[in-house]
Amino acid sequence: MHERVLAVPLIHTSCFPSAERRALQRRAQRGDLRRIRPGVLVDPGTVVGLLPEEHHLLLVRATAHRIRPPTLLAHRSAVLAHGLPLVGALPDRVELRDPRRSRVETTTYQRVRPTVARAPRGRWEGTPPYTPSKFGGLTVEPLVDVLVDMAVTEPLGAVLPAVDAALHDRRVLPEMLAEAADTVTVARDKAAAALGMGSALSDSPAESVCRVRFRLLGTPEPVQQHVFSRARDRTAVVDFWFPDQGVVVEVDGRAKYGDGADAAAAHWHEKQREDFIRSFPEVRTVVRVVWADLMEPERLRAKLLRAGVPCR
Repeated sequence: MHERVLAVPLIHTSCFPSAERRALQRRAQRGDLRRIRPGVLVDPGTVVGLLPEEHHLLLVRATAHRIRPPTLLAHRSAVLAHGLPLVGALPDRVELRDPRRSRVETTTYQRVRPTVARAPRGRWEGTPPYTPSKFGGLTVEPLVDVLVDMAVTEPLGAVLPAVDAALHDRRVLPEMLAEAADTVTVARDKAAAALGMGSALSDSPAESVCRVRFRLLGTPEPVQQHVFSRARDRTAVVDFWFPDQGVVVEVDGRAKYGDGADAAAAHWHEKQREDFIRSFPEVRTVVRVVWADLMEPERLRAKLLRAGVPCR
């Protein structure tokens, strides 16, 4: 799941004699080596092309040797370690949980939170979503506990992409989240709304955020992944369908088309697909939504209203 991050060789300067440590430090000062955190260096060439979330996981790896049980990787760092999407700001420190703490403690590279109530195990005891996992030598909080923690503490737009992705990949079941939501004691309504809104039909973080925006704007509830098909003809599955308004909404994620000839072919295929969708008499119009619309809800509201989708 995180092959690129795990493949980066880490140079722990504490493993070298003092003279060699000083030589490594001089190389880091010249820029020949890159410091991940004090005492941990990498060859800059080994991290070229890593995504921002992968750089955070590299910091997790570089921190692992300093963490001892019962401390666990938690919160947003755990979301990334579980391979789930994290929409919004990445953690600026490695996020951990320690049952021995009674308050949050923050250092330059770590943020340690006290333990919160765990989701009930019951019949799910011992199943993967309720079992700690490992990443880079650190124990990671169980997936359900991470999702509940996020639902309690983070905005819906940050929580739902992770919840949807876990459901889409069948890494958790809706019943697990429903049972967990019933036992939340802090911010219960907020957590129940986030966990209950999860959908296995969302194909991308952008679709999840779009669902949050629809809820914010007060639109009718759309049909997800609606199929348009015709006998002896092609089939098209659309992201969202507002049947009463005759409106299809398609969400274009980042880097959808690529570059060059491949991009031109993809654009042509997409045009043919949209022409097919518009050929159905019940379809009045197709609205295309990009990330900029999702980040500025008033832009999305304007697009929807122009298409005839009512908003509050």
